[in-house]
Amino acid sequence: MAARTSDDSSIEADQAQIDDVVLERRSWNYGYIGEDAQQRHHHVDRKRDRIVVTKAKADRNDSGAVPVFSLEGPILHARRLADHPEADNANDGLKIWLQFVDEEIGWDERPVSAVDQAREVLEEVF
Repeated sequence: MAARTSDDSSIEADQAQIDDVVLERRSWNYGYIGEDAQQRHHHVDRKRDRIVVTKAKADRNDSGAVPVFSLEGPILHARRLADHPEADNANDGLKIWLQFVDEEIGWDERPVSAVDQAREVLEEVF
């Protein structure tokens, strides 16, 4: 462990630890869920089947064949999707999480998926 000094370099080192990348995933392992009413960003990490809540959206790097998403810390909350007592699997856990945020905190912004758009069109037709 490095010795602490009272100069500005120790403050910069501490800040670097706070802002380190805490999650990096390729597109098929990452999903952005949305921003809640308290300006926290919710992400799903499919590789570990968990929800991750941070202060910022993920950075997207399109330089390769598959986009890579990176989250900077700190992580405000992380929870395995299947850990909820009512969840039978990770998909149930995601639905429960979405419902919890919707009812208890509220969503400020949610991306619209192709499935949601198709459902709305079908509801209008039928």
